[in-house]
Amino acid sequence: MGHASESEGPLCMPRPSKGPRLYLRKGRRRPDGVIIPDTYCIRDGTVEIGTGCGPDRREGPGGAEEQLALYILEKTAVSDAFAPTDIEVERRRKSDPDQVYVAEVLAEYAAGPAARLSDPGKEAQFIATLLPRWEDKVLTDVRRSSCEAYVQERIEDPIKSYKKDPANAPRVSDQTARRELECLSTAIGKWHEEHHLRVAPRVVLPEKSESPRDSLTRHQAARLLWASMGWRWDAKAVHPRTGEPGRWVRLSTSARANRLHLRRFILMSLYTGSRSGVTAAALWEESPANPWANLDAGVMYRRARGTRDKRTKRKPVVKFPRRLLAHMARWRRQDEAAGIGCVIHHGGVQVQRVKKGFAACVRDAGLGHEITPHYLRHTCATWLMERNVETWEAAGFLGMSVTTLLKHYGHHRPDYQDGVHDKFG
Repeated sequence: MGHASESEGPLCMPRPSKGPRLYLRKGRRRPDGVIIPDTYCIRDGTVEIGTGCGPDRREGPGGAEEQLALYILEKTAVSDAFAPTDIEVERRRKSDPDQVYVAEVLAEYAAGPAARLSDPGKEAQFIATLLPRWEDKVLTDVRRSSCEAYVQERIEDPIKSYKKDPANAPRVSDQTARRELECLSTAIGKWHEEHHLRVAPRVVLPEKSESPRDSLTRHQAARLLWASMGWRWDAKAVHPRTGEPGRWVRLSTSARANRLHLRRFILMSLYTGSRSGVTAAALWEESPANPWANLDAGVMYRRARGTRDKRTKRKPVVKFPRRLLAHMARWRRQDEAAGIGCVIHHGGVQVQRVKKGFAACVRDAGLGHEITPHYLRHTCATWLMERNVETWEAAGFLGMSVTTLLKHYGHHRPDYQDGVHDKFG
């Protein structure tokens, strides 16, 4: 068998293009006997264009070289016309996860969608926590291993609020890290909606812990209210009349006044089951931005007129129970006399968060530290089920779906599984 020449081999590389150039085509005789003189033509790959110029017209006006120069200019102009603009280059970059930094994704999210949330400040805190560990990474760096590494680093960080002794402060929980990664995932999703990433990375979250959905007993709720009225349960003291261990001790004379806002918060939360943010933001008059209590109609508008309901956290109108309505009427008279327009306030200034004050009440009531303001919502739902309130009505009162109510609180109903229980005799 013969050997294939180098030019015919399968590994033969194509010759690089020489670009536009002049080529002198030698003259020849046509079949009819006419002699064609030597002329220059322009060659560009497989393209060949005659110039009509012989050897004596290579240079000068209209010559072969001038025609070659014009051809190159026209070709360059056509190429420039089809070149992508700066805007298109940037658009392509923003759709390439290899070229998009996580920092710019978070920045766009913070300036746009996050600013329109009901609590933009909290989302801003998550973004500020994410940035130091993600700002030098691109979107293709967002993967399972990097998400797991982030969680591992975060659970070793001390909680920032413990500034006096950071070394012995409690550590950040994996659920906090999960919420921060949820913020990152949302930011990437919003970027993808706007810029259409070729491949959108998936943020891997740690396992979500199951909420205990614990509630207060009526005795525990009473203890909490006692603490909010300026009393502390002293388990070591002996009751002077009964001789039994444990008694209520009066705090300072100002404690009762200092905890007035907590009494209001606790009663409103227990009787309406509203989320703490809704209760704390309530006003006495209608507002386009805040919930408000309409005592004339006996209801609270949990959602401000200028806001929308969320799919997972609905805020329907709630009717005040009779006992709470009597307290509310008294509080409004006091606040109107003092010129105060908000329901939950301390010294006339609206209280946005009650976390620290509530924790002090829990401690003084001798209850467990795990009890948070959200326990009051669980308590309200539990009490409604224990009273056998119709499921659809209770769900509407609380602002949750019937499915959610039955899933987490249905076992508290007196008739829970009675149909099965009776079948066994």
